[in-house]
Amino acid sequence: MHCGHPARTRTAQDEAQLNRLTAAAPPLLADKVRSAASLSGERRIVTVLHVDVVKSTAIAAEVGDEAWAAILTGAYDRFAQVIYRYEGTIAHLLGDALVAFFGAPVTHEDDPIRAVNAALDVIKSGKDYAIEMRTEYDIEFNIRACLNTGPVVIGPVGSDLRYDFTPIGGVVNLAARIKFAAHPMTVLISESTYPFVSPIFECTDLGLIKVTDRAEPVRVYQVMESKAAPGSVRGLIGLESPMVGREAEMESLLNLCNAVRAGLGRAALITGEPGMGKTRLISEWKSAVMAETDMPAPRWVEGHCLSYGGGLTYHLVADLLYSILGMPSAASEPETHLALFSLLEDLFGKAETSADFQEIYPYLGHLLSLKLEGEALEKVQSLDPQTLQTRYLFTLRRLLLALTSDRPLVIILEDLHWADPSSVELLVKLLPTATSGPLLFCMVTRTEHDSPGWKLVTAAREILGGSLTEISLVALSDNDSRRMVSNLLEVEALSEKTRTVILQKSEGNPFFVEEVIRMLIDRGAIIQQNGDWIAGEKIEQVEIPDNLQGLLVARIDRLPEDVKNTLRIASVIGRQFPVKVLEQILGEM
Repeated sequence: MHCGHPARTRTAQDEAQLNRLTAAAPPLLADKVRSAASLSGERRIVTVLHVDVVKSTAIAAEVGDEAWAAILTGAYDRFAQVIYRYEGTIAHLLGDALVAFFGAPVTHEDDPIRAVNAALDVIKSGKDYAIEMRTEYDIEFNIRACLNTGPVVIGPVGSDLRYDFTPIGGVVNLAARIKFAAHPMTVLISESTYPFVSPIFECTDLGLIKVTDRAEPVRVYQVMESKAAPGSVRGLIGLESPMVGREAEMESLLNLCNAVRAGLGRAALITGEPGMGKTRLISEWKSAVMAETDMPAPRWVEGHCLSYGGGLTYHLVADLLYSILGMPSAASEPETHLALFSLLEDLFGKAETSADFQEIYPYLGHLLSLKLEGEALEKVQSLDPQTLQTRYLFTLRRLLLALTSDRPLVIILEDLHWADPSSVELLVKLLPTATSGPLLFCMVTRTEHDSPGWKLVTAAREILGGSLTEISLVALSDNDSRRMVSNLLEVEALSEKTRTVILQKSEGNPFFVEEVIRMLIDRGAIIQQNGDWIAGEKIEQVEIPDNLQGLLVARIDRLPEDVKNTLRIASVIGRQFPVKVLEQILGEM
C-alpha cells in the first residue's frame, strides 16, 4: 500500500531518547506510574497517541545525522511536556515516531479526552517549533497526530517508568497506520475513539480508508477544535428519562432558592459517587427555577473543574468568571476583554469616571490572563502572590455583591474534587460573602476527603453552619431503577429477565444504567422491533462497558496497594462469596 515505507527496529538512540524523556516526567506523575508497579498482566483500555514527523527521511538527508538528532530531541522534549501535562505516559519511541498511552499505567475516567487535548496541544507546539526550524535550518518541519482506543496488556513497570505492553487487536498499529490519511499538522482519530470525544470536540468525518491487515475499511475523523459549548459525555442520544428518585433533593434545592429570593444568603453541598446524577440534579433544578414565571429569575453562573486542572493556578475561579461574563473559556482575548469592559461598565459606571472600575478591572483581567497595559498593568505586576490574592478576594467580593443588586445570584461550583488548590484557598475566604446578601453557593463534589476541594467543604461547614444544606445522593432504589429503564426503553415488550440483568449490572447508579443500556443496544443484545425494545442475544455474558471500565479502574488505582491486591483476588473468586474463602486464599499467599 505504501511501497518503500521503511520497516524499522528500535535503535540505541531510540532507547537513550526514551530513557531521557521518562526521567523528565513530573514527580507527581512519576509517583503515580511507580505505584502501578503491580499492574503486570492487567488488561487496560488505552487511547494511543501516535505522533510522527512528515517526510522525515528527506529532512534527515538534507540536514545530516547530527542536526537531525538535535531536531528530534528538541521536538520530543516539547511533545513530552504536553503529554505529561495530561498525565499520559510515553510507551514507545521509534525513530521519528513517538507513541504515548492515556489509560495505562495511570488511568483516568476521561483518558480519551485527555489524549485528544494532548494531540491538539502537540500540534500547536509543533507549529511553533516549525517556525524555529525554518529559521535555523531552512526546512519545513511538519508532524501529524493520530489516535486509537482499545485494549492492551501492561507488563511490569520499572522504577525508571519504563514498561512493556502487549497490544490486543492491533490497537497500537492502527493508530500508526491511519496517519497516511492525515494532512500535516492535523489530528486524526479512529472510529473507536470518536464516541468518547465527539461531545467535546468538533470533528470532521473523513469517511472510510483502507488499512493494511484490516479486512474492512476503517472510518476516521479529523479533530478540528474544542467545541464552544461542549455536550455531555453521558446520556443516551435519542433516549430520555425524567429524573427519578430525587424528589426530596429537588425540593430542598427549590426551598433554598426561595430563601435566597427573600434576601437570605445560603449554601448547598451536593455529594455523591460518580454517576449518581449530581450534574443531572443541578440541570433539573436550574430548569425548574428558570421556569417559574411568578418569581424573579436568579442570575445563574457556574464554575467547572477539569480532571487535569489541579495544577492550573486559579483555574476554577477563572472558569467562574467566564460564566459571569457569559463567555466560553475558549473565547479569544479581544472577545473576553470586550465582555469584561461591558460587565464592569454596567455594574460600576464608565471607565473614565468610575474609581470602582479602575480598582476592579486590573485584578479580574489578571485572573483571566488578559494582556494589561498602562496603569492596570502597574497595579498587578509589582505585587507578591499573597498580596495579589488579597486583591483578588476584595475584587471578587465586590463583583459578587454588585451582581446581587438587582436579582439573586446562584453560584455552582462543579466537580470540586478536581479543584486547584489556589482557587480553593481563595473561595474559602470568599465563603462569608454568602451571608451578605441574596447569594447561594452550591458546591458539587465526590466524597474524596483527600482532595484539595474538600478543604472548601470543611470550611463551609465551619463558617456557614445552619446556612449550609447538605444533600447526599445515594443509589436508586430497585423500583426507581426499574422506572428509569422503563422510561428509557418504553419496555412493554422487554422481558422481566432482561430488565433484571440491567439492574444487576448497574446496581442503582443512573449513569451505569444508561451505559449498560447503551452497550446492550450497540452489541445487539437489545433491539428495536416494531417500535418496541426486545431482548436479542443472551445479555448475561456482556462485559462492563468501556466508559465504565475507565471510571472504575481509575478509582481502584487510588486504593492502597494491599487493598488493590485483595480486590484482584476477590475478582477471581467471583461476584459473591463467603469472606472465609477470601481469608483462606489470602492466608495461603
